[in-house]
Amino acid sequence: MNVKVMGWILTLAVGVNAQHVPNQYEDGSADAYTDYEGNAVVPRIEERNGKRYYYWPHWDAWKNGKMQVQGERTQHPDAQWWPHAGLGLFICWGMPSVFEPNGEGWAGRWTQAKEDAGKFYPQAELWASTKGWNPEHYDPEKWMEAARKAGFQYSVLTLKHHGGYAMWDSDYSVYGVRQEMGGRDLVAPWVKACRNNGIKVGFYYSGMDWYFERDFMDFSMQAGTHVNWKGEKVKSLPKRPPSFKLAYDEFNQNSVKEVIEKFDPDLWWGDGGHGATADQIREWRPGIVCNNRGEGGDHATAEMFRMAQPQYVKNPVVANGWWWEENSIIQQGSWHYDKHLGEEVYPADRVLLELARCRCMGGNFLANIGPRPDGRMQDDAYRLFAEMAEWMETNSNSVFGINGGGPWPEKCNVPITCNDRTWYFHARKQDATKADPVVLQDCETKPVSVILMRTGDGISFEYKNNVLTFSIPEKLKARNVTDVVKVEFGNDFDPEPYRFRHW
Repeated sequence: MNVKVMGWILTLAVGVNAQHVPNQYEDGSADAYTDYEGNAVVPRIEERNGKRYYYWPHWDAWKNGKMQVQGERTQHPDAQWWPHAGLGLFICWGMPSVFEPNGEGWAGRWTQAKEDAGKFYPQAELWASTKGWNPEHYDPEKWMEAARKAGFQYSVLTLKHHGGYAMWDSDYSVYGVRQEMGGRDLVAPWVKACRNNGIKVGFYYSGMDWYFERDFMDFSMQAGTHVNWKGEKVKSLPKRPPSFKLAYDEFNQNSVKEVIEKFDPDLWWGDGGHGATADQIREWRPGIVCNNRGEGGDHATAEMFRMAQPQYVKNPVVANGWWWEENSIIQQGSWHYDKHLGEEVYPADRVLLELARCRCMGGNFLANIGPRPDGRMQDDAYRLFAEMAEWMETNSNSVFGINGGGPWPEKCNVPITCNDRTWYFHARKQDATKADPVVLQDCETKPVSVILMRTGDGISFEYKNNVLTFSIPEKLKARNVTDVVKVEFGNDFDPEPYRFRHW
């Protein structure tokens, strides 16, 4: 890893760029898009080499980089599955899941606001929480069988979050299952379960390791205050010795290579760096897909619903020809399990509509659920999976096998996915009603048919002055899942303008 990349990783780790503490929201929440007074912040646009890049002035370089792809993506034939996969299951499970106060991996990073709110905990307490961790009910086969039926095509598991706990039995780890769980490998059974269910294997790996650099790292995220890993405010911290960078690089690169050789993943999902360069990773595993959060990568990673809004995605991300993916929490609490909130998983209607929005813009949806520390997935997660599985039986063609997206939100009030002259309109339970019908402006030709996919019933529609309007009768609405209406156009309709150019 070069000096420049390691520099920005360490900069993030020590909190140098955290001057604007109230807006340092890494989760893409609403506050990340406003100034201190709550006014919307308009990003500036820079043009370089024929591509456009958004920059939010109050975001650091790291966060702005989530929506940017540097360099050219892989052309390896084994990697071209990715934009067609559509739906991934993010599984954040590890040391933060065990930390009972809140399950938050950033709880040990100090700010005055966190301390005042009672949400700061010394990092030492998070590390101590893994003593005696025993996920006695861990059953990844059950997880992934349910995920397969729900339509998930790939999955990403946390190998190691920023706190440094290695979930696989590693020869190089300094903190993880080898040291704390007698070498019990939590990754291998999950990989086997994915393979058994035909699900592509992806790994989340943090290029930052707060445990490895704990003696030198500032755990404060607020300028002017220094905090050590014990949670103590100190005047200064020891300087990293000249040998530190070389040791850190070797540790990361050895860990990454070990995992790739042991598990042969399809997808590398770095965060705070890949741990090695994308070029190195591709040498070790040709055909792998890498995200954009390290040196090199193949796709942008919009974080949470807000960052994946069409005004941020369509131009410049899609217009630049980039693959992209939204990664979002679909449970209450944080990315990892929070025992106070994490039992509640989002309604299927909300999850499926977000999938449709992503697919409408040619992106993937990587939906995150953090399992309980004992290894069980929440009951409510299985409720969601079952509802999604039922939806997939009649509606899967609206998100898989497509090749384009309709003009949402510019000319239609619901997201549209396309397969040539077949268009799929996705409506929540409050959409496509008599009072609030689906309206498509500038519709070039009259449809041949309009059908509710779940039931096969024909839907009445109006086509007048190039405006298509229809609603779903109340008695036919699904209510708990997103309804999909299939609209077929005849041979006089030109699908070319709506086909994806970035796949």
